[in-house]
Parts: sequence; structure tokens; C-alpha cells
Amino acid sequence: MSGDEESHASSSTDASAYVATPYGLMSAAGRWYHIPEEGIREYAGGVLDHVSLDQLIRWADAWMDSPCTVTLWALPLLLWAVPLEWAVLAAVGVYCGWTLASPSFPGVGGVRVVSVLRNVYLQGGYYVATLSFLATAEQLAAVGVGLTAFVLFRWGIVGWTMRAALRSVRRRLYPLPVADQVLRGLIVRAALKYRVSVPQVDAMTSDILDNWGAQSESSSDSEEHPAS
Repeated sequence: MSGDEESHASSSTDASAYVATPYGLMSAAGRWYHIPEEGIREYAGGVLDHVSLDQLIRWADAWMDSPCTVTLWALPLLLWAVPLEWAVLAAVGVYCGWTLASPSFPGVGGVRVVSVLRNVYLQGGYYVATLSFLATAEQLAAVGVGLTAFVLFRWGIVGWTMRAALRSVRRRLYPLPVADQVLRGLIVRAALKYRVSVPQVDAMTSDILDNWGAQSESSSDSEEHPAS
């Protein structure tokens, strides 16, 4: 599929990928991207001739979910390859490491891969096959750990519990909110892929920070002066 065809298909099938607000975009997954729709269309330039804005938002959401995706695919292999305790520790390391590092390298090719791998039916089939194999090898403790991990990751419990612990580290690593860091990186890498210019990336960064600050101030005002 060509870039123009991809853009057309995305815009026709993914119309609900985000909701535009004065402070930015709220994705279907519930994430804030602190840049208004008009701003992205201005700054992304020719990128949107190849990839629709809906597709960019869906890709950004998929990359934000990639720590869960990568860890879910790695865990059964770890359970087979190393002792149970080491497999669990390694899985935690994979999750934390990917969570901290992945905002720095979102790319068109990588996000397409994780978009496929995050499919719940594909993951379910993978776990049925791998855990059945572990069961036939009488590694029942590993099967239990695998089933528990699958449920906790798919329900978002792991992400929720780890978010607070990793938030302060990510704030030191990245100048922007992580979702905005990912979206900005995808726009830049898509521009390189399709050989288009995005000369206003620095202006986009400034606007993200301004909107982030404005939204934070608005939230604080609402908390201090609740409606009667």
C-alpha cells in the first residue's frame, strides 16, 4: 500500500482515533497529546500527505503500549529458557527498560510491528501454544506465572502499578510529556521516511509545552474553585 493509499484508508476507517480539544487531542485510548489539531496539521506539513493524522495518533498509542506488548511476547520465552525467578526478574527488567527507552526511538517500521503484536487474539493464541508446551514439560509454576502475567498486563494492572514509580525518571529523561515525545518522534521519522520537510519542529515543541502548562493551570483552577 502506498503512502497516499494508507492515508486515505486510515482517514476512512479510523475516524474516531481522537477527539480535538482546545488543549490538544484526546486519543481513543484516553491519552492526551498537547498540540491542537490545527497545530499538528501546520507543523507536520507534507507528512500528512502520506500518513493521516488518525493513523499517527493510533501509531503513537500503539508505541505507548509497546512496553506491555514487548514484555508479553518475551515472557514465555524467558519462562522456557531460564529458571522461574530469573524469568520474572528479566521480564520486569524488559518492561522497565523498554518503558524508559522506547520514547526516544519511535519509528514507522517499529510501530507497524508492535501494532500487529498487540492484537489480543494473536497474543492469546501465542500464550495458548507456549503455555501448553510448558504444561507438557510439567513446568506448572511457569504456566501459572504466564497466565497471571497475561491477565495483569492485558487488564493494564502492571502499567498502572509501575507508572508512578517510572514517571519521575521519564520526566528527567524527556523534555516533553511522554505521549507528545512519541508523537513528535513519529512525525520526524515519518518525514525522513517520506522525504518531506518539517522545519517547524522546534515551534511544535514550544506549543506542546505551552498547551501542557495551560491545561495544568486550568486543572488546578478547577480544583481550587469547584463549581457550586
